[in-house]
Amino acid sequence: MYSLLQALAVYTLVVLCAAYCLWIFLPAGLKQRAARTLMARSGRLQASRTLQALAQQPAAGCASGCSGCGSEAAVPGQTPRVHNIRWARKPGPPPG
Repeated sequence: MYSLLQALAVYTLVVLCAAYCLWIFLPAGLKQRAARTLMARSGRLQASRTLQALAQQPAAGCASGCSGCGSEAAVPGQTPRVHNIRWARKPGPPPG
């Protein structure tokens, strides 16, 4: 039988995991807005280096709201780079 304390611990863990999952999949623009709002409402969080870095992070180059491209974002007028792929044979007998 579950006790009240065990149920409270399980519910707290589930809520924290759900909040972490939501934060991970949130677009960068919403993360920045949330960081700025948290810093504006709390004097304690203004000193947090993580929130300061998140609030000042530049948006992705394609303006889609994600932060997956990093510094190699597409710039209008820039030609895409071509990456050559070389296939190498595996050593051993030929298939057959």
